[in-house]
Amino acid sequence: MTNHFASLDGSETPYIWATEENTPRRRARSRVNTSSNSQDTALPSADTSFDLLDRFGTNGTTASSSPGLEMNQLRLIVQWQTDTHQLFSRNEETKHIWGVLLVEEALNTPFLMHGILAVSALQLSLSEVEPQKSFWLGLATAHKSQALPQFLENLHSVNAANAKAMMGLSGLVVAFAFGSALTGVSDADQPCLDTLHNIFVLCRGVQQIINVASTLRHSNFAPLFDPTPPQVAYPERAKESLDRLEQLNSAYGTDGAHDTAAYARAIRELRELSVHAFAQPTSMMLAAGWAIRATPEYLQYVQQHEPFALVIHAHYCTFLHIARENCFLQVWGSCVLREIYHLLDSTWRLHITWPVSEVFGENVAP
Repeated sequence: MTNHFASLDGSETPYIWATEENTPRRRARSRVNTSSNSQDTALPSADTSFDLLDRFGTNGTTASSSPGLEMNQLRLIVQWQTDTHQLFSRNEETKHIWGVLLVEEALNTPFLMHGILAVSALQLSLSEVEPQKSFWLGLATAHKSQALPQFLENLHSVNAANAKAMMGLSGLVVAFAFGSALTGVSDADQPCLDTLHNIFVLCRGVQQIINVASTLRHSNFAPLFDPTPPQVAYPERAKESLDRLEQLNSAYGTDGAHDTAAYARAIRELRELSVHAFAQPTSMMLAAGWAIRATPEYLQYVQQHEPFALVIHAHYCTFLHIARENCFLQVWGSCVLREIYHLLDSTWRLHITWPVSEVFGENVAP
């Protein structure tokens, strides 16, 4: 407890800041001197007290000259731990991993720290106006450039020592890919079907890390792999639309050119992960999770603009739109859905009635 004493005006002053002038005098006590040379011990002045700090560390210790504070870097760490990490979390356990454990890992892994700073700076850039917008985007780009080379170098040599850092940075890279298309920079990729395809391909690399880094499932990162779905009321219209997709897939199954198995898996994965869009609408869980699970076959069908693949993709875009409060997603769902709508003919558009009405409103053409 801090000692206080009352000043003349009735206020209290912490004793450590007291000067000789305002230090209260102690009431004299009657006592018997045992020695004729005995004297009262004088209280040290404030200047004398602070001399102790000047002497600290001078016994052979070399002090750093003018240690500087990188205030912008500190701002980004605070931004990550107070806000940005929540965009990657789906519950309290995973929030602790992203907000605390990943930062602890980054203290020993510079490329991961650069990744954290890059994503935090990108979030600030997406929420600020000029000139701050450009300033934070410049920092985001600089830190991303520091993070990626080491990440790519380790991509084919994931082991127990670097698994946590690689897993963490892979999630950050996906968010950065989504978010960088929203910066408004003229030479950047824009939210569109082709850019989304590139992000999906990137996410396939994340799946490779997960497959190799089996040790993570037995570490304090294990909650990231817990498949338990959140308890949430699933909207009936969304359920009915996915049900119709499954029925349509079965109906087209008699066509030898229709890959029923690949489409069935895509619909099943989308249904399982879509609950996160309703339970945690600002989380990256649905956006990145389904992209990570997408098979090469399905991605090829989307790239070839196969109508049934585009219809499934349109439903994914709807869940992206539901998660639009996530700063890295924003208009992604509506932009890609609009493009898909114009790629489909009137017959296939009938199968994206729910996505169109959910994103653009009833009886509104994109």
